[in-house]
This record gives sequence, C-alpha cells and structure tokens, in this order.
Amino acid sequence: MKLDMHKNKNIGRNVINIKEINDSINSYCKEKNLPKEIQTWLLKNFLRWLINHFSHVKVVQSNEVFYSLLKRPTPSWFLPQSTKVKFIYIDNKHHKFIELLDKTTEYLSSIYPKSSYKFSRMTVEQVLIKWQEDHNKMLNKKRLFIETSGEALEHIFSFGNFNVVKFLSKNEELSLEMSNESSSMQHCLGEFDDIKSGKGGYGEYYIDLIRENKIELYSIRDEKNRPHVTIATYKENSKLWLDQIKGKQNRSPIEIYIPVSKAFLNYMDINYGFNNDTLRMGLVYDENKTKSISEIEDEKMKEFLVSYDSKIIHQIKNPSKSLLWLAILREPNEIISLSNTTDAMKISSLIQSPILMTKLRFSLDIKVKDILKGLTQYRIKNSIFKFLKLQVGRI
Repeated sequence: MKLDMHKNKNIGRNVINIKEINDSINSYCKEKNLPKEIQTWLLKNFLRWLINHFSHVKVVQSNEVFYSLLKRPTPSWFLPQSTKVKFIYIDNKHHKFIELLDKTTEYLSSIYPKSSYKFSRMTVEQVLIKWQEDHNKMLNKKRLFIETSGEALEHIFSFGNFNVVKFLSKNEELSLEMSNESSSMQHCLGEFDDIKSGKGGYGEYYIDLIRENKIELYSIRDEKNRPHVTIATYKENSKLWLDQIKGKQNRSPIEIYIPVSKAFLNYMDINYGFNNDTLRMGLVYDENKTKSISEIEDEKMKEFLVSYDSKIIHQIKNPSKSLLWLAILREPNEIISLSNTTDAMKISSLIQSPILMTKLRFSLDIKVKDILKGLTQYRIKNSIFKFLKLQVGRI
C-alpha cells in the first residue's frame, strides 16, 4: 500500500482554501459524532500533514486559476510568482482525502479511549501503518463461523436471488452476527477482542454506534445466506443517509452486486448527496433517486462528476466537447483513452504532460517538438501556423 509519506521536512505550501478544509473536517467530526480527542487530532495532526504532505493537490500558479477554483477575487497575500512558497488547492471531495479521513478515524476509534493519551504524539504516517497492519492481520486470520439462531437479523428486501437483512441493535447475538459478517467479507466491522461481549477492536466502535442507533447495518446476501455487500446508514432530519457500502476486503462491490445495491438504495429511499463508495460503483444520487452514471442527462451533474474524477467520463454516453475538455484538463493522460478528441485538446494535454509526446497522433502536420518548444509560429505544409501561448490551469 502506498501512502503519501515524505521523509523530508515540511515543505513551504500555502493552501488557498484552508478554511474550507478546516470546515470540512469539522463537519466530518460532527457527522460521525467523534470524541473530542479524535477531533483534536484531526484538526491538528491530520490537518498539518495535509498542508505539508498530501500529494493529490492542484498547484495554483495564476489569478485566473485561483478564481476558477474559489470563485472569489485573489487576496493580497496570493503571490503566484513567489519562489519561497507553493500555493495549492486541496479538494475536500477528493477520494483520497475522504479515504484517509476514514482510515485514520477508524483506527483511532478502535483504540479509544484506552490509548487516547497517545493521540497527540501520533503522526498520520504511524496511524496509517497501524491501520494497514491490522487489516493485513484480518486478511490472514483464520476465522470460524459461529452458529446463531438468526434472530439478530431481519429480512428487509429481496431482488432476484438476493436478500437484504438488517442487523437488530438490541439482540444479544448482534456481535456474533457482526463477527460472521466480517469472517465472510474480510473487513473489520466485526473484529472484536471478545466476540461474545462485543468488546475491544474495531468491532466495539461499530457495535456501539449500532446499539446507540447512530448507524443501521445491512447485508446483501445470496440464496445460501452468504454476504456479498455490507451497507451502513444513519438518520438525519428524519431521512436515511448512506454512510458506506463495501464489498469484500473493503473494496467496491463487484459488478454482479451493483443492480441489487441500486434497487435496495431506492427501495429504502437512502440519500447520499455525495458518496465516494457509490461513485466507484458507477452510481449517483440524482433527482431524489439512485441512478447509474450512464443514466444521467443533466449536463451540470455530468460536469460535477467529471471534475470529481476524470475517469467517470468513460461511463457517460456521448460526452460533449466541454466534458472532454474538462476530463483532459483534470487529467491530461486521459486523452489517450478518449475518442472524438481534437488537435486542440491533444495540444493542451501535451503542454500539461510532455511525457505524452510519443503517444499522441495529430490530424494536421503538427510537430510535437515545436509545441514543446513553445514556438509562436511554424509551417504546416505551405502555410504559416500561429501557435498562441497557452496557459493551462487544471480545474
């Protein structure tokens, strides 16, 4: 597993949207109802690490890019030509940002409150290594299925050969069923130090949330009662919201389970304005229902999705020229796998990523070396072609 770790000292970086990042972490803490000690760690240790070491950032080198990202005038302290500081933008919806928040929170919650006195001295690198070590142990652990009465599970929904069951918060066999779910799914949901009492490990964190009715837990199972998808939801303002939906080993559910997942989300009227798990499954919440990305018709929604992850462009039917531009500005290497692109798009991608020079083919007699040299004009056959200076800012 690769982590965003750097052995060098903190580099000089100025996050232009630091207030939004701070607010995002605060909202996350409130939504998860995290203990004060974990909140403090996220707002100090984690935030400091983000500023200095998070690699999935946009470097902001002009007033135009600043405005395109924040939609407000540039302040006096923004000096993009400075050689002493790098100005960056961190997307608080980036899947890596969300993933790191979830992993660090999950590990800290698993050792809270027993080891909370250590939190202030724990770095992000240390927490992520511990999380990975724990999950590696889970994958290699020999697990035994525990016989239960089945009374801790309630049948909720059927779709084809699949059934969805709900874990009942007050049943005394709840921890046993959670342990069985983890055994089959190879995730940490039901990892207890003491299974019968539901104490210790990652499992205690989750079972407490279930017993306190802070989350509801569901499992999608086949006709032989084997789990394939685990779903956690929570209630807010009398509505049911999606917390997470996972396949085996915390991965996205594979394609065969996406139709039943989609049907269940709609059956339960589960909301999720923005959810990283569903986007990885090709699902999105639009017009008060769950849809496949290929079903989306609204152009603004398509733009939002592609700006979040350029790879989503491949799930959109007949993408417009503006969507193609958005995808290659977001990730220039995407140009290789896209069709219906223009020479202008290829030139833009090449300027951002010169490594593409051996992979692009132009319809006109355009020489890659001339583009990379930044010449103002050169000949194509017998005509003079003027190549305007381009300033490409990733959005």
